[in-house]
Amino acid sequence: MTGAPAASSTATNAPMRPAPAVAAPQWRIDTDRRAAARTALAAGADQLHLDYGGAHRGPPLSDPVELRAAEAVTRRLPVPVLAVNHLNDIGLAHERGVPNPVAVEVLRHALDCALRLGVTVLHVPGFRRSLPHSAGIRAGTVEALRGVCAQLTGTDLLVAYESPLGARESLALARAVDHPALRLVLDTGNLCDAGLRPLAFAEAVAAAGLLLPDVHVKDGSGTTAPSAGDLPALLRASGARSVLVENDYRHTPARLREDIALCRRAADPRPPEEAPFKDAS
Repeated sequence: MTGAPAASSTATNAPMRPAPAVAAPQWRIDTDRRAAARTALAAGADQLHLDYGGAHRGPPLSDPVELRAAEAVTRRLPVPVLAVNHLNDIGLAHERGVPNPVAVEVLRHALDCALRLGVTVLHVPGFRRSLPHSAGIRAGTVEALRGVCAQLTGTDLLVAYESPLGARESLALARAVDHPALRLVLDTGNLCDAGLRPLAFAEAVAAAGLLLPDVHVKDGSGTTAPSAGDLPALLRASGARSVLVENDYRHTPARLREDIALCRRAADPRPPEEAPFKDAS
């Protein structure tokens, strides 16, 4: 018998999906967006996620000077996401089931900035004052998300919502919004802190077609992330096109490089026998 079986040849020559990009979070590096970009580049990041700003998070991008600085950052490395983390400080919705008008205004300005910067995702978090801990807050969150999604007509932007809700509750919220531009975010640390399994969340939400293929990995209160053992399976289940390392790097810049390198190894599309995975620790 000569030659390899046809099935084996086909498998060997089948095209592989590109490895996910690894992104760094500006808000976890420096409130100065240009300084954060320099740090991210030096650490080997492929992308940078920017923060809208506000309060202790640095000047908001509604300031024309800050927006021009952010535009300069996009010319240095790709910026696919604009996060509106200030919503965690002010609250996205009221207990009586309606959006917070202040948050709605912040989202309107952030959406304008997102379009100006050419990002593809507007990231809306649901933590601290925006935590969807009651039926009223959830109802107001649905209305707020529905409102911002309604403004996306004629654009290619997605709205990505992140909270510590489990897969079932997250999917119920997303289906209540009922807009094709909405996606749900998987964050390893936040899910673990909520007593949930990130892999189960990935499988359930991806099966519903509502998972944003940009996975966030960071430490939980009792876990360390990225997890060398679990991350490859999580990236496969989520169909990740990028990974955001989201630990706090403001005082530990060396860890940013370590996290990026670990995620890059976990995301390697080659078979295990060609690219053995090794823990960076």
